Amino acid sequence: MFSQHMKGNIILGLIIGIFVTLCFVFISVSAVVSTSKVKFCVSCHEMRPFYNTWKNGGHGTYKMGAIKAKCVDCHLPHKNITGYLVAKAMFGLNDFWAHNFKKTETLPLTWIKEWEGIKPKAHKGYESGCKECHKELIAPGIPIKAFTAHRAYLLGETNKTCISCHHMVGHGDILTYMRNKIREQKNKAL
Repeated sequence: MFSQHMKGNIILGLIIGIFVTLCFVFISVSAVVSTSKVKFCVSCHEMRPFYNTWKNGGHGTYKMGAIKAKCVDCHLPHKNITGYLVAKAMFGLNDFWAHNFKKTETLPLTWIKEWEGIKPKAHKGYESGCKECHKELIAPGIPIKAFTAHRAYLLGETNKTCISCHHMVGHGDILTYMRNKIREQKNKAL
């Protein structure tokens, strides 16, 4: 049916195809891993305020005993790998565009205006990120108020989210931090 020459070409084509596919997968996985690190996220100067407030927050680098969370742990959805990768690509392109083509010196004022309209003042995080680490919400020994709130949440008896109650956990009081930074910049200009 196939000549020896044709069989050799098919085998060579399959080997090359497998090699190219493996290279593509390796490069893609490496890119996802390297762009998921905090160091990568804060490589843009406009992300510095978020890094500074995160590192001192409940899941940052300086809290002893707390779960250390990376940016992608909270700011990307964790329901499935497809949603995660699509959101990562979309947000990455958005951040790339903002960093290279928008006036980033006005961002603190823009962020403050956006956040002041959110009640409670919550950042853009995903419930699936919280649930990824916090699987045991009604563990023995938690205060009765937390037990009651978590029970209502788990039973779907409330429309509150994790961030509704724990809005300071990721970045602390980011609004005050931003306002103070703007005030410092104004004082330097005088």
